[in-house]
This record gives sequence, C-alpha cells and structure tokens, in this order.
Amino acid sequence: MPENEHGNSIVPHSSADIPKKDRGEIVHQYERTMVYGGPIPPASMLREYNEVLPGAAERILHMAEQQSEHRIFLEKTVIVGDSKRAEEGLWIGAVIAFVVLAGSIACILMGHDWAGAALGAIDITSIVYVFIHTDKSRKIERAEKAESMKRISTAQPQSKQVSKE
Repeated sequence: MPENEHGNSIVPHSSADIPKKDRGEIVHQYERTMVYGGPIPPASMLREYNEVLPGAAERILHMAEQQSEHRIFLEKTVIVGDSKRAEEGLWIGAVIAFVVLAGSIACILMGHDWAGAALGAIDITSIVYVFIHTDKSRKIERAEKAESMKRISTAQPQSKQVSKE
C-alpha cells in the first residue's frame, strides 16, 4: 500500500488507484470529525497545540480574551448609541407633537374648527400609534431573545466518528 511522507498509508479513492498486488484486500476509510463551539478549543486540543508550539495554548486563550473584550466594547457602544438616539428621537417627537397640537389649537382659535380638529385628531392618533407599535415591537424582540437563549442553553457539544467503507 502506498505511503505518504509521514509513513501513513494512503487510502486510494478508486480501485484503479490500488496496485494490482493489493486489490484483494478490503480497504477501510475512517473519518473523525470534532466540532466545538466558541473561540476556545477543548483542553485536549490545546495540549496538542502546546506540543507542536510551546506557549500556543496561552496565545489562543489570550486571543479569545481580547476578542471577548472587543465584542463587549462594541456591544456597549451600540447600546449607548441606540439609547442616545432613542432619547433624542423622543425629544424630537415630543416637540413635533406639541407644535402640531399648538397649530391645531391656533386653527380652532382662528375659526377653522374642522381643520384644527382634524390636525389635533391626527396628532393624537399618531402619538397613540407610536406607543402601541413600540410596545408590540418590544414584546416581539423579547420573545425572539428568549427563544434564542433557549436554543443556546439546550445546545449540546457535538463529536462524531464516521466510518466509511
């Protein structure tokens, strides 16, 4: 059977690749796949990295810690930015609502009752819609987050060994 530079047997992909003297043998091919989640490999793999390159496990852990710190910083930046935009949006929305309401009152005082009433009704309806829509959006977001957390908490690490003949 042919061997590679490391002395391992090379498993041919078709019978034409098998030398004629070896064609009577049964050939088995095994594949082992290991899957893990997250930035840090299992301890056994870290030991193997250290055997190949001393200090590699420490470097991998340091890299994972740096990535985690970076991710936390980015998430905090996004949250602070979103909060600031939301607060600014509330203030701008309140100013617009009060200006339209003042315009509605001005129309009524100038004798344009229907126009003032319509403008006031549209203004109040818009405010109510925004509060209802925001509440529904938050409920949907919370439900999606809960479902996501449930999937993460029930996920199991996977390790499989496949045998091909």
